[in-house]
Amino acid sequence: MKGPAGSPVHGVALRPLSEEVSEVFREGGAAGLTLNELLARTRERGPCGLIVLLCLPFLGPVAVPGTSNLFGLVIIHLAWRLLQGRPAHLPKRWGDRGIQGRVLSKVVRTGVRVLSFVERWTRERGPGWLRSERAWRFHAMVLIYGGILLAAPIPPLIPMSNFAPAIGILLVAASMMERDGWMVLAGYGATLAATAYIGAMAYFYWTGWQRYSGPLAGFFRRVFE
Repeated sequence: MKGPAGSPVHGVALRPLSEEVSEVFREGGAAGLTLNELLARTRERGPCGLIVLLCLPFLGPVAVPGTSNLFGLVIIHLAWRLLQGRPAHLPKRWGDRGIQGRVLSKVVRTGVRVLSFVERWTRERGPGWLRSERAWRFHAMVLIYGGILLAAPIPPLIPMSNFAPAIGILLVAASMMERDGWMVLAGYGATLAATAYIGAMAYFYWTGWQRYSGPLAGFFRRVFE
């Protein structure tokens, strides 16, 4: 079956992406790895392959500091090219950057288990309009929005601020790879839940800061003056 522009090649049997990722990040095998090298290893899956892979570091209990901003921007860029029906490509300033492969190999293991679970439930199905080229473009816009949430400089005080949008991005991108019209709806729901969660937590911290910052400042002035 021919997919929308920018979609992975269908009708070709591919190994599960979780198995390929496990091999890439096998202990000691990812040293010096760059984003362009990851893109080359997932190119037959279209832009969604690398988008899925870039979500994995945020699905475990500990994320590598500083990666969410870069990976979020890369996801936005790949989703934008997907929206335009163009092949996956990274600017040189991003693609040739190292990604701390040794460190990432320690944190993607949980993400690979989540991806393996998603793969078992993802297959080509659902109404045709959810797998049409017009719907494909809307899915890409949802990925762009998820990438913005991931790349946003959200204070570390908000727990799971990377995990929440990464789940939505993973579900949408994996659904696009397999043309799963039902699973993509779960990705929409996860993205909406991430928006609500981050918004609620930001409101909680902001109102708490406004309420308690004045008394705390007064207390420290009395102590140190």
